[in-house]
Amino acid sequence: MQLFRTFAILSTALTYLLIFIGGMVRVAGAGMGCPDWPKCFGRWIPPTSLDQLPEHIDPAKFNMVLAWIEYCNRLFGALVGLTIAITLYLGLKHYSHLPRIKWPLISAFSLTLFEGWLGSVLVDTVLNPLTITLHLFFALIIVMLLLYASQEVYYLENPDAEKNSDYPSNMQLLFGLMAVALLAEVVLGTEIRGGLEMIRKENPMVESQFLLDMLGPFKYAHSILGLLITILSIFIWHGSVKRSLNPSSLMVQTSTTIVLLILLQIVLGEILVFLKVIPLIQLFHLWIASWILGLVSIQYVAWQRSRVTYE
Repeated sequence: MQLFRTFAILSTALTYLLIFIGGMVRVAGAGMGCPDWPKCFGRWIPPTSLDQLPEHIDPAKFNMVLAWIEYCNRLFGALVGLTIAITLYLGLKHYSHLPRIKWPLISAFSLTLFEGWLGSVLVDTVLNPLTITLHLFFALIIVMLLLYASQEVYYLENPDAEKNSDYPSNMQLLFGLMAVALLAEVVLGTEIRGGLEMIRKENPMVESQFLLDMLGPFKYAHSILGLLITILSIFIWHGSVKRSLNPSSLMVQTSTTIVLLILLQIVLGEILVFLKVIPLIQLFHLWIASWILGLVSIQYVAWQRSRVTYE
């Protein structure tokens, strides 16, 4: 059904945008712009002046700009949750008899509710780095689930898609390794970013290279994982494009795009290491990694579809 796929794609796009907005909130230092949850300074609409603050709130802790930035982030999160709820409703209405569509949607919606609760934990723990990492990790899982369900519906409506494509049988292992490596890289990158922020907060005058050196083995593990991801992307491209019979344009384009995005990631990584640890570049570095993970998910479903058709 076209309406379902529209909402599935919309939900996925908005979730990606929410990941970016959440990162921007962090870059702006507005993560604790509202010290309580779900309200903001005890109000459903953030204060616009000191007169509107509750008596027990220290006026020195109030920054109107940061409060509204964080509150808008929460409102956008609520919008994303609503679109995922509508996607679930439409999915169950038309495809409840298909487990491969029903359960990913139910899981995505359940994780969305969990993410809302985790947002309150973030405030209660004053932006605990581990909680931030979990928040991002489950957002990526939600994206993958939504993409999976949306693509399965597309193949239901287009049964001849991937019909003539034949890809190497061992690519499932490559896709699995790539997904695990990307998730690990994102988690590690988030932890590194959190560590840099903590060190920078305590030592604002310290140079960027010194900050990176203080991270020790985490920095090298991140680089090693990056190298592994680069090698895997080349193998996936070679399998999808060169070793396949009649590869679909989707597989060719996603494989090529992944390689190009990884090259961009290498450039951004070098900028962060050799020039300056710029928070905005860190944000894009992380966001692009989430794009790559989504593209790998799309490739896996396409490969899986070709095996069902071919066999």
